Amino acid sequence: MQVELSRTTPQDPAAVVMHEALYREADERGGLPPPIAVPAMPVGLTPPTGALLIAHEGLEPVGIGGVRHLGTDVAEVKSMYVRPSHRGRGVARRLLEELESIAREHGCLAVRLDSSRYLTEAVSLYRSAGYEEIADYNGNRSADIWFERPLTSG
Repeated sequence: MQVELSRTTPQDPAAVVMHEALYREADERGGLPPPIAVPAMPVGLTPPTGALLIAHEGLEPVGIGGVRHLGTDVAEVKSMYVRPSHRGRGVARRLLEELESIAREHGCLAVRLDSSRYLTEAVSLYRSAGYEEIADYNGNRSADIWFERPLTSG
């Protein structure tokens, strides 16, 4: 079955489920106890300041990713997550490419994101997609690695 990407809202129940799965897995892999409360979805992931994408295979949500434009020529990718059952199938790369396309259409010249080194699949994806490590740009205490990639016209 084909994985389809579509725009959604932070209030979409499927988006909420995927956002919660992201935090639960990240905390588990980072050696932290399960969160008592999952942090709220990042702000700015709806037009005109951004977009939120969800990946579905049939009716099952299998991935999520957002991008926000904060009044600069640099956009920020947030809440990238793909279920373990769908990793290695190109879903994360498709989400990332579509988020970059949205940022480019908004006039952004680069995309930034933060992550954690123990999320090795994510870090590998970002590096293979042309992201280069940069200094901390947002003070996110949950992150320990930051990336940026210039956007080209293509």
